[in-house]
Amino acid sequence: MLAVVTDSGCGITDGFADELGDSFLMVGMKVFLGTQEYEDGKIGKEKFYNHILTGENVSTSQPSPADFERAYRKLLKDGYDEILSFHISSKVSGTINAARIAAKSVEPSRIHVTDSMNISAGAYLMLRRIMEYVRNGMPLKEALKMIDTIRKNTLILFTVSTLDYLIKNGRIGKATGLVGSILRLSPILTVKGGETAVSSIARGRKRLIGKTVNICKDFLREKEHVRMVFAYSSSSTFKNMEKLKKVVNENVEVRDVPQETLKMWPTIAVHTGPTTIGIACYGE
Repeated sequence: MLAVVTDSGCGITDGFADELGDSFLMVGMKVFLGTQEYEDGKIGKEKFYNHILTGENVSTSQPSPADFERAYRKLLKDGYDEILSFHISSKVSGTINAARIAAKSVEPSRIHVTDSMNISAGAYLMLRRIMEYVRNGMPLKEALKMIDTIRKNTLILFTVSTLDYLIKNGRIGKATGLVGSILRLSPILTVKGGETAVSSIARGRKRLIGKTVNICKDFLREKEHVRMVFAYSSSSTFKNMEKLKKVVNENVEVRDVPQETLKMWPTIAVHTGPTTIGIACYGE
């Protein structure tokens, strides 16, 4: 039997967590509201967003090796033979290092610590595809050999109203060229090489959704095994996400394609801001 451990930097949907049931554990990042520490997953998402929208200082810290060790030992004690420990990109967080330390102290031969080189809903779609291979009879080690291909088949796009959060938290990545230009530009951001990067730029917010849809359309053209996730941060951005979803469904061939909605975990929104919306697509 296989169990799965992730961190809150991966955009695990409620539906997927329910599918995995007791075989799944999420180790939450440490989220700080001012000087108060919380574990992501144990603080209500809307409570967090209410704080960040007021301008309260927020930050995150990676889980400790002890946090992962507790998760691994529990799952092995519960009778699982192997654990897939799947994590947010090592280019944006040291979380995977804590997981590796923990795995070595438990049973490294049975714990497969894996770097998604992706974030949020992008990491989730990668994990889901790996699990589909395993459920269809492929050994986990063989499925993990396909991770580079799975990553290439995954697209994540997101928009922010300000780069302040990415700059403040050192997560600007390859999007540094936009600094100082955000008032003139509406950037469409993505993940490349495990870091934030610019996918495209819209001249004005009104063209933003159209460009995002066109990128998705080109990416998914003639692809199979398609799945989509629409993501948003605070409730104040839900309508914008719904508009994006509506335009995608009107302009992209996604009939009968599984579509999920993700209210982003605070871990990601600390770095992207409370007005983030996005879309993640998988297709091969």
